[in-house]
Amino acid sequence: MARDVLFVLAGLGLAFLAGWTGAEWKRDSVELVAERAAGIAADRARDQLQGVASESARQLENKLEELKGAIPAGIRAELDKPVFSNDCLSGDYFRLYNAASENAEHTLSGKSKNKMSR
Repeated sequence: MARDVLFVLAGLGLAFLAGWTGAEWKRDSVELVAERAAGIAADRARDQLQGVASESARQLENKLEELKGAIPAGIRAELDKPVFSNDCLSGDYFRLYNAASENAEHTLSGKSKNKMSR
């Protein structure tokens, strides 16, 4: 009889260990699925952010290319004239400078250069 009780207890112990191991495997499986899903979501987010960053960089490069010639040669010529070294700058300089700064402002803001009448 003691032997039968020992076998029953051993069987219950084995069943308990088998259940414990199965629960661990299930928990590990759930964690693995969650980690894989998080990895896929992170990859997608990284791809989207890289797409946005490259588009933004392209737009910035285009704006900088447009601004390359923002200071017209006329302004440089006005400043190089020796007549203005001790005097105020001419009206042409201010006109050219204002036009160049307005052109740069329109380029940076992305707004149209043509004003619409109301």
